Amino acid sequence: MTLREAVLRSRRYARGGFLVLALGGLTPATALEAQDPVPADSVISLGELIVSALRAPTSVGEVPVNVTTVTREELRLSAAQTLQDVLQEVPGLNFRFPFQAGVAHPSWQAVTLRGLGGTAASRTLVLVDGVPLNDPYFGWVRWSQVPVEVIERIEIVRGGATVSWGSQSLAGVVHVITRSGGGGGFSASAQGGSQSTFRGDAMASFGDDRAGGYVAGELFNSDGYILTEPSLRGAVDIPSASSHGALRAKVEFQAGDRLRIHAQGNYFDQDKDNATPLRNNTTEAGFGQVGATLTTGETSSLAFNAYMQSQSYVNSFSGVEAGRNSEEPSISQDVPSSGVGANLVWSGEAGTIGVDFLRATGSATERYLYRDGAFARQRETGGDQTLFGLFSQLQTDLGDRWRLWSGGRLDVWRNSSGSRHILNTADRSVLTDDAFEDRSGTQFSLNTGILYDASEQVALRASVYTGLRVPTLNELYKPFRAAGNVVNESNEALNPEKVTGLEIGVDFQPDPAVLVRLTGFHSSVRNAITDVTIQEAETSGVIQPCGFVAAGGVCRRRDNVGTLRSVGLETEIELRPSAVWLLAVNHQYNPTEVTDAPGRPDLIGNEVQGSPTHRAMLRVGHIDPSTLEVVATARYLGARFDNDLNTGEIAGSFLLDVRFRRQLTSRLSAFASVQNLFDAIAEMSHDANGFIRVGAPRTLIGGLRVRFGG
Repeated sequence: MTLREAVLRSRRYARGGFLVLALGGLTPATALEAQDPVPADSVISLGELIVSALRAPTSVGEVPVNVTTVTREELRLSAAQTLQDVLQEVPGLNFRFPFQAGVAHPSWQAVTLRGLGGTAASRTLVLVDGVPLNDPYFGWVRWSQVPVEVIERIEIVRGGATVSWGSQSLAGVVHVITRSGGGGGFSASAQGGSQSTFRGDAMASFGDDRAGGYVAGELFNSDGYILTEPSLRGAVDIPSASSHGALRAKVEFQAGDRLRIHAQGNYFDQDKDNATPLRNNTTEAGFGQVGATLTTGETSSLAFNAYMQSQSYVNSFSGVEAGRNSEEPSISQDVPSSGVGANLVWSGEAGTIGVDFLRATGSATERYLYRDGAFARQRETGGDQTLFGLFSQLQTDLGDRWRLWSGGRLDVWRNSSGSRHILNTADRSVLTDDAFEDRSGTQFSLNTGILYDASEQVALRASVYTGLRVPTLNELYKPFRAAGNVVNESNEALNPEKVTGLEIGVDFQPDPAVLVRLTGFHSSVRNAITDVTIQEAETSGVIQPCGFVAAGGVCRRRDNVGTLRSVGLETEIELRPSAVWLLAVNHQYNPTEVTDAPGRPDLIGNEVQGSPTHRAMLRVGHIDPSTLEVVATARYLGARFDNDLNTGEIAGSFLLDVRFRRQLTSRLSAFASVQNLFDAIAEMSHDANGFIRVGAPRTLIGGLRVRFGG
């Protein structure tokens, strides 16, 4: 085993309660409650742990960047209730507004790595078995879409090594790997608690040496809580209730000694109340995937995958009057969209070569300008987007201690059929009839990384990279209205964002039970897309290009603001004093700011919205499966801003969660958790006009899980 593998082995050994919980968050007792207890002192060498977030199976010990892998064994300890909750504990990963996924509007759930966020469109690619989970139209991520029981592991790659994935992975990749089934078995859990929350899941797996798979489902329902800060609440503020169902199936078949075929599909149906009686949204989404892997040699293979995504999103929004005691409809949206993609990848001992393709299409029909009990306008927008990429990623040993990575990618993109039509709903007369010019471009991106085993206690790593993100169809063509009378105009002339970055890291292991990891990074995003404030409305009136804006509201427009700079240091310290005790702490220092803004000098030096300078986590746990397991997790999220002008500061917050688990029999386990133990009021958003949304109050959840078979 190499020195880096040994270091990372200890990293995973201690992380059994640190990143472990990172994914257990899918639900207080989801995926892993059913499995047999894992001995606290059992460890799998990361030299043998294979990750695929780099496009081809690769040993973690051979990757020149900071990779976080959360396994099934690491899920069962978490107090988090969703995948989104868990990922908030991963160093360098953040959300635009870190609400619980059960109450959050889809546009709030964008994920970002190392401070590269600030808009509803994720700069991070989220995958499930190689298929993008990002919405093909908006770029959003719906974290409840995958039943948690099917998850095998999650891989998070920040920045540098993601050249293989192209446009959507400017900040990095989060790859969810689902189970392969096989062996036969059944598991189920039921849990409930605060806010009339219920979650149930079940999974049946089957298989033999030639074929295997699973069928799994999840049901969730919660009354939610009131998001508005207590002192600001009025008669219109109600709990943000949510319910969803998810169904997923997967099958794999060994067609011969060298050919393996797989197929899978997912269906998701969700209804949400968005904090007032007139605000709600529904989503119905599905996807299908087919693929095959052909073994072409002892260490090489050729893999093909094709997939299709389709969804329907319906959203109703309102304008709330001063005092928050009344509201009226402001917009009604119907947004169908779809995506079709495919990839072909050859991988061997020396690296990978591949090609990929994605075509997304979407349209939005919106009724707005509510007058005298009816909407006066109808707006229809939409377009198509095509992304094509050709890439290679190579690795070479340079002696016993050195390993070199190098990769390149050519991206070709095209935006077409963009349009906007506005009708007068009374007589169907056409007020606006715009057909936007088709646009296209190409860009070459690269990455280079190196690993060096300096000694038995120290391993060094470094990488440099470039990349891009093409704006989403939503950013290009669809305006929107948000709380606080915010009107945000789209921009069909947006250019792709381009990133240049580097990271340098050291893993120090003075003792098998102690691990210190330090990672410094610097990245620069040119042509950064953000919501730029045009004017704040002192009185109601027309502000171009937004149109009518109510008093106290804001007119904004998506624009290539200039350049964002993200620098920082990720510190991870893990201790394992004994086989049953763990201690883990991590801290991220990450000031991210605008360094260049042509035409807007007032933005230079401002922090990127939604990106805190400090994030920290402390975990202490007793994880002996033969007794009561107890894990406490404290999280600190620093102050950050809610807009580009830095006039809406979101206060920092400190939350403490505690998780309990007890194996009752070989097949039955019980679990309970308390989130936000001290019932702290944690700000999640803070508009410029002073409107504040807050996180969940103290939440208690408990349940049982049963497992039969393998």
